[in-house]
Amino acid sequence: MQKVRAISIVVLLVVLAAVPALAGFGQINATTKWLQGKQAFLAGNYSQAIAIWTEESVVKYNVSDPGYYYWLANAYARTGANDKAVETAKKGLALGPKAGDPNVVGNLQWVLGQAYNGLKQYDSALAAAQAAIAAQPQDPDNYNLLANIYMDMEKYDDAMTAAKRMVEMKPSPAGYSTIALCCYRKGDLDSALDNINKGLALAPQDANLLMGQGRIYFDKFLFDQAASSYSKALEAKAQDARSWIALCRYYQGRYDDALAQVDAGATNAQQGQVGLNLKLNEHNAIAVASVEPQSPAAEAGLQPEDWIMEINGEKTYKGMVNITPLLTVDEAAAKLRGAPGTSVELKLWRSSGKVLPFKRTVVRKVIVPPSSALDYAIQSLALRAKGDSDKALSIAEKAAGLDSSSEWAQLALGFALLDKGRYDEALTALQHNATGLTIPYRQLGRAICFAKKGDLKGAADIYFGDIAGMGSLAKTLDARCVPLWHERGALLGLLQPTIHGHLDQAKKLEAEGKYADALPEYAQALRFAADDKEAAELRGAIFAAASKMPTPPELPEDARERVVRGETLIKDGDLAAAVKEFNEAIGLAPYMPKLYYNAALLNGQLKRYAEAIRLMNIYLQGAPDAPDARAAKDEIIKWKLEMERQGK
Repeated sequence: MQKVRAISIVVLLVVLAAVPALAGFGQINATTKWLQGKQAFLAGNYSQAIAIWTEESVVKYNVSDPGYYYWLANAYARTGANDKAVETAKKGLALGPKAGDPNVVGNLQWVLGQAYNGLKQYDSALAAAQAAIAAQPQDPDNYNLLANIYMDMEKYDDAMTAAKRMVEMKPSPAGYSTIALCCYRKGDLDSALDNINKGLALAPQDANLLMGQGRIYFDKFLFDQAASSYSKALEAKAQDARSWIALCRYYQGRYDDALAQVDAGATNAQQGQVGLNLKLNEHNAIAVASVEPQSPAAEAGLQPEDWIMEINGEKTYKGMVNITPLLTVDEAAAKLRGAPGTSVELKLWRSSGKVLPFKRTVVRKVIVPPSSALDYAIQSLALRAKGDSDKALSIAEKAAGLDSSSEWAQLALGFALLDKGRYDEALTALQHNATGLTIPYRQLGRAICFAKKGDLKGAADIYFGDIAGMGSLAKTLDARCVPLWHERGALLGLLQPTIHGHLDQAKKLEAEGKYADALPEYAQALRFAADDKEAAELRGAIFAAASKMPTPPELPEDARERVVRGETLIKDGDLAAAVKEFNEAIGLAPYMPKLYYNAALLNGQLKRYAEAIRLMNIYLQGAPDAPDARAAKDEIIKWKLEMERQGK
C-alpha cells in the first residue's frame, strides 16, 4: 500500500520532493472534520490539518487507530515539528498493527525515521528505516528514506546502495537523483551526470533535475551546456536559474551577456509588489500561501490561508461548492504587481475569525529579497571585469547588505575592496565561509592580497596549498574560467621576483655542475609556469639537467610518500584519488619521467584521454630512449582512437 510521503532529496544544492499517490490507512473514522483535515494535508496546508486533527471531536473517534497517528505524525514532520512527530508515531506503534492492514508498522516506522532524521538522531533514524524495510520490503520509498539518512551522515557508498535498490524496484527521478548526488559528492561527475540524465528521461521537465544537470556541466567548465540546462530549468520556473545562466556567461568572459541576464531577472524585482505568495488551496481557490514580513500585505493585515476572491474587481474563481478557478496562480500573481506607489484592491475571505468577505487596499512598493544578493554579486563582478571599480564596489556593498551570509556577495565585496587597495578589509571578506565554486576564487583573491601587501611567500603558500581537498589552487584553475584565469595571470605577475629567484639559482647551480641541487630549484620555477609553452621550456631544462647527472636522480622522500599512497589507492580501486597522488608526486619531482608514465596510464583507465596523451608525451620528452618508449607511443595511438570514437 502506498503512503503519503514527506521525503526530500537534495540534488547538487537543489531539492526534489517525492510524494506518491494516496491510499487508505487503518480504520480512521470518516468524520467530516477528519476529511477536512485530510483535504488540508493534501493541499499542503499541514498546520491547518494538525489543527483540525487535534480537535477533541476528531481525536475521540480515532485515538485507538494507528492510522490516525501516522497521518498526524506525518503532518508534524512536514511542519518541522519533529519532536511531536516522534512522540505521535510512537503512540501509533504502541497500538500494534490492526488486522487487515499489514502495512501499519511499516508506515509508522517510515514517518518515525523521517522525524528522527530531521532531529539528526541518525542511529534512531536508521533503526526506524530498517524496521520499515523489514515490514514492507517491497516498498521503494523505505529505501529512499534509508538513502537520505545515509546521505545526511555523509556515508555516500551506503546511500548509493540503498538508492540503487530503490531504482531496481521502481525506476524514479528521486532514486536517480540520489545516486547522482552520491556520485557528485564523491567527485565522480561523469557518473553523476549519467544518473541525472536517467532521471530526466523519466521526467524531462523536472526543474530540479535540470538545475542539477546544469551544475554538473558548470563544474566541468562546460558553460554553454550548463547555460542550456539552466535555460530549460528557467522555462520550468526554477528559482535562481537565470542567475546561474548569468554566472555561466560571466565565467566565459561574456560580461555584457551576464549583465543582460541579471538585468532581465531584475525586471520583476523592480516592479511594485505587495509581498504575497499565492497558491491554489484545497478548495480550488486562489489563496495566500505566505506573507513577506514588513511588506505592504503584512501592514494591511493579510494572513496565510486568506482566500483572494477578487483583484481590482476581477473575480479569481466562480462557484460556491464546486469551485472553478478563473485565474491561474501565476496570472493572479502578475495582477498583484505594478508600478511602485500604485494600489491594488483585494476582496478576501478568511475561514477563521471573519465570516463575511472583507476588502483591503494595498499599496505596491519595490521589495528586494535577500536572494537578490546573488544577482548583485554577479553584476558587481562583471562591472569590475569591465573596469568600473567604483560601481562594482557600490553594488557589492549592496549585495552584502542584503545578505551578509551570501558567499557570492562576500566574494564580490572582497575583490572590489582589493581593487581599492583596502587589502585587510578584502581579506576579511574573502575569509568568509565558502563552498564549492567560490572556494578557488576566494583563495585566488586572498593570494593576490598577500602579494600586494608584499608577502610573496604567503601568496605562494596559498597558490600551491591544498584547498578543501580539491588539490592546489595552481592545479584547479582552468583557462576556460576566463575571469579566474585573468586573476591567475595577475598573481603570477606579482610573484615574478620569486619565480626568477628560483630560476636564477637553478641556472647558477647547473653551471657549477651541481645538478642534483639545481633540480629542486627548477621544480619550484616550474610550479609557477604561466602557460603550457613556458612549462614545456622549463621541463626541457629540467630533463637536460637530469641527463647530465652521472647517475639518474633519486625520488625524494616526500614524492615517494605520494607514490606509495597512490599505489595503495590503485589496489583499493580508487583510481581518481590515485591520480591526485601521482600529480602531487610530479609537482615535487618533475624530473622523474616514470611519474608521468604512471599518471598517464591511470588517466587512460579513467578515460581522460586528452590528459593521458599530454602526460605520456612528457614522459617521452624526458625518456626518449626508454625501453618502453614504443609501448608508450602505442598507448597514445589507442587513446587518440578512443577520442575519435567519442567525437572529441
